Amino acid sequence: MRNMKLLVILVFIVVSIDEVNSRRRSERQKAQRAGKMCVTGDGSNYRGTVSTSAQGRRCLAWDLFSSWEHYHPSKGLGPHNHCRNPNESLQPWCRVRRDGRIIRQFCGVRKCTPEAAPVTTIQPKAPVTTIQPKASVDTELTCGERTERRSKRVVGGVVAPIQAHPWVAAIYRPRGFLCGGTLIAPCWVLTAAHCFRDGDYTPRRQLSVYLGKSALNETDAEKEQRFTVEQLVVHAEYNSGGVDYENDIALLRIRGSDGACAARTDWTRTACLPPLHTKLPSGMPCTVAGYGFEDERVDIYSQYLREAKVQLLSQDVCRFNYAEKLTDNMLCAASPDWSRDACQGDSGGPLVCETGGRAFLYGVVSWGDGCARRNRPGVYTRLTNYNGWIAQETGLPSYTAGANYPIK
Repeated sequence: MRNMKLLVILVFIVVSIDEVNSRRRSERQKAQRAGKMCVTGDGSNYRGTVSTSAQGRRCLAWDLFSSWEHYHPSKGLGPHNHCRNPNESLQPWCRVRRDGRIIRQFCGVRKCTPEAAPVTTIQPKAPVTTIQPKASVDTELTCGERTERRSKRVVGGVVAPIQAHPWVAAIYRPRGFLCGGTLIAPCWVLTAAHCFRDGDYTPRRQLSVYLGKSALNETDAEKEQRFTVEQLVVHAEYNSGGVDYENDIALLRIRGSDGACAARTDWTRTACLPPLHTKLPSGMPCTVAGYGFEDERVDIYSQYLREAKVQLLSQDVCRFNYAEKLTDNMLCAASPDWSRDACQGDSGGPLVCETGGRAFLYGVVSWGDGCARRNRPGVYTRLTNYNGWIAQETGLPSYTAGANYPIK
């Protein structure tokens, strides 16, 4: 009788364990089907515990960064370091430390195993040719549009999201950041001639251009596009007539690793070009953006893209401050209290003025006497004097015609 009782108890234990295991398997299968513990699609629903990047680096906790608080709790973020995809990127990712910098890296989370489907015999059909859709690109009629206008104030200036200035380009050389630039057509970036000391002889293979970049020391594979330089065109009469920074303008023809030019995204757009010799009134509010020094006394580039609100100055006021150094190919801008200005590292970047709801490029950051000094405004290449030169070098006269400029 005692042995019988032990046998019943043993059977009960085995059955219970089997039920628990079965329940756990069922829960895991449900979680897998829901994409919680493995990746389906872009992994936005992933809620697993993988906490290393695909390169084997340990992820940093989300609560170390203020940005995670802006995401809804349903995105799966919190005081942990598990891989997540809160922004609909290509796959789950996390922030890691590499060479003293904090960057984003994708995680190697396993894909969900597809459930077995009933086998259906399909009669062979004629082969179908699949045509891959081409990436969207900006045209002369879709330029100057922003997807975001918000900015966040910080000490000493304003940090701006790349969506607020999606035409800003970052030009690099092997030693690091070189100059800013402006995307004016899918294959062309406009910048300053003084960025290239060797002029047209600058080894273009050593140059690279990034678009969609919010921070110099961070890489965001979702937003950024990287290009090599196919052609460098420095204005033939740069510094002509013994005048420094005269005709301070240059063009870069860019090409991606896939042979394509810049694709239109929320983070990469083209700026509009105004018609030839268009002039705006003094006092017109405009914006300069770049990665340059926050203060001329601090010899370090800004980590993040920054913007400064300035106003155009009349040519007479500008000449009063700079005399013979100023030519008709230049224009000046400054803030009323002289507290905001472009600085070293902003060279080649855009001075844009909004007209008719679109951003038009009026100036290229060129030179100045210090940064944000009283009665020493920033000096920019007057872009509307170069429509013909740009059209000739790029072969894109439709982009320089100013088709989107409002007619009064």
